[in-house]
Amino acid sequence: MPNNLFMFILLLSVAAAVNTAREKSKAEVIYETSSSLSISDVREQIIKDVLGGELDPEHNHHVRVLISPGQHKTSLQLDHPALSYTSWEGVPTTEADGSTSLPIISGGIEVPFNRFTSWDSSGSILKASLKNLGATDLGKMTSGNAVADCQHDKVGLTINGEQLVLARWPNINISDPTTADGWMWTHANVDDDIPIHAGFKSMNDVSDPDAARLLNWANESNPYVHIYGEWDWADAYASITSIEEGKDGFVSIEYDNTDGAPLTKPYARWMGVNLLCELDSPGEYYIDEDEQALYVYPPSPLKRTDSVMLGYQPGAVVNITSAVSNVTLKDVDVRDGRHEGVHVEGAIGVRVENVISHGHGTNGIVLEGAIGATVKGNSVYDVGCSGIRASAGVAMTLEKGEMRIEFNDVHHHARWKRSYQPGIFWSGVNNSFVGNTISVAPHNCMLGGGDFGDGVENVFESNSLADCTFETTDSGGFYTCGQGGFAFVNRGNVLRNNTFLRVRNTAGMGVQIASSQAVYLDDQMSDWLITDNTFVECEVGTFTGGGRRNIIANNTYINVGTVHYLNNQGMNWDKDTVCDGCSEIKPPGYSEGETVCSTGAATWMASFGPAAKEWASKWPEMLTIGDDYCGEPAYSSLTDNVYCGSLAGENYFLGCPQGTDVDCSNAADEEGWMFDIGGNTFLGECE
Repeated sequence: MPNNLFMFILLLSVAAAVNTAREKSKAEVIYETSSSLSISDVREQIIKDVLGGELDPEHNHHVRVLISPGQHKTSLQLDHPALSYTSWEGVPTTEADGSTSLPIISGGIEVPFNRFTSWDSSGSILKASLKNLGATDLGKMTSGNAVADCQHDKVGLTINGEQLVLARWPNINISDPTTADGWMWTHANVDDDIPIHAGFKSMNDVSDPDAARLLNWANESNPYVHIYGEWDWADAYASITSIEEGKDGFVSIEYDNTDGAPLTKPYARWMGVNLLCELDSPGEYYIDEDEQALYVYPPSPLKRTDSVMLGYQPGAVVNITSAVSNVTLKDVDVRDGRHEGVHVEGAIGVRVENVISHGHGTNGIVLEGAIGATVKGNSVYDVGCSGIRASAGVAMTLEKGEMRIEFNDVHHHARWKRSYQPGIFWSGVNNSFVGNTISVAPHNCMLGGGDFGDGVENVFESNSLADCTFETTDSGGFYTCGQGGFAFVNRGNVLRNNTFLRVRNTAGMGVQIASSQAVYLDDQMSDWLITDNTFVECEVGTFTGGGRRNIIANNTYINVGTVHYLNNQGMNWDKDTVCDGCSEIKPPGYSEGETVCSTGAATWMASFGPAAKEWASKWPEMLTIGDDYCGEPAYSSLTDNVYCGSLAGENYFLGCPQGTDVDCSNAADEEGWMFDIGGNTFLGECE
């Protein structure tokens, strides 16, 4: 055989072998859980197979883990490099009624039916021993900062996946039309001649049964107060230190505020929690840590087939760390976590899709530094704090996050800490939030950027926000804040084609009178494009707290109280953060070596920051911002919007700091605010 023919045949053989090997290495490999093979077992087997060479350590394969129907009482820890490029997929089942159910990954500990006995004479309240169930740490009540902290470490309780509430007073009244989730509050009595402090009197004397009952709380082992004390936009928990009847017949309550709980102003809203003596309403529970006993008033009579689960798993039920990349979690029901449902930390290319996350003490789905993540089509509800928290990308370096948060449904979040726990928290650079539905939010539906986190060139499109801020005031359905020097370094964000429905307070206020805004650019947040949005039955449609280069155009306002609230705060009470006495050129922030001077932070970012050249190229105006109409809402505009109708008989096109009944459009021109207003159309009554 000629040498060249031999070599040709040899090359064909080698090529065929390489292709066969390549196809084999990319073959789909399937693992399945079963009654004898748990999720944890499969996880260990995959790691063993990769390390042992059964699977290609370079991940040139597609590993699918099929999670069998039913309830899996375990956590899922994706924290080893061998678990990269794996897809963890639930196998849905079709029920007799045609509905679909997903496999459950539960971080809970089940309380067996045979442990329950009647505790009260009616048999409505049950008691169960928790001894020898593995629940060695039952959590604790916590306090903290009224803005920053989630404040939850208590083991929770679900029955058939429905989250119960800690025993409290006043009780939840789900039929009350003023509150979207039934939460009720009472009010504090603070004497004018007593300095405001961490304490208050009951509104009525002990001749009123609702005041007399408070004296029983002195016998509780660990009573807490939950309070909106100094503001109607910030709540906190605090340990009750004393309860006593005064000579005037009123009950006085004092509490510990050393961990950051607010003081109490007159008429502040509050409730008592973690009170066994107040276990008197369906859906409440109480855990006695010393006795290791559960007391519960089930929503309906408990049956042997009911699943009663302690929300026990600390941390996250599903934990995805930076050790892995390109993993998928889909088609599962994640529940019963003491803290979070799904947590993704620093992992690249993660997908979370069609996951139900509920019944958790803190957050439903959390992504921190999750570059290139996709979170799509998930349902999050009944969580103690935020629904979805999504952060990726760094403003200082302009590293892009490239997250896609799409078509998720978040509702009934903030079931424990009420304020600053949004349906979706966002931060980072070049992320998109598209087609999400967020509803039933006592405070913000969406919150982020500014001093909460970086916010540069993000897009918020075709989202629906409804019944936001119903329990708070001076707040926003979509809220971002420019304090801490961040007002001018959050740039290029776009809010378009979203719908805002019923963003207003309905549950009543306590210590202040202020409005709620559908879109709230607070404390001089700048360079937003707000266009083609629809606002329906909102107290205030859009709000700019000063700021620069904010464009509000082509929006529709239907039955809105005030179309736009224009605030020039950089020219008055907030002037020292941009002009007077503001000369530091440092990174933005509150720490040493940082500055709360917004103009100085902008100059630093475009002159000395690690991506200064790119910042200066994109936004050259940052280099001279302190000398260009300093403090004014310059280069902003409110143009080509349409509005109709009114809210509660009131309609104002433009509100300003002097009051919402003042048309300040002429004043803006006369004072030289550099704010363009024109082409807006009033259509009369809405059709």
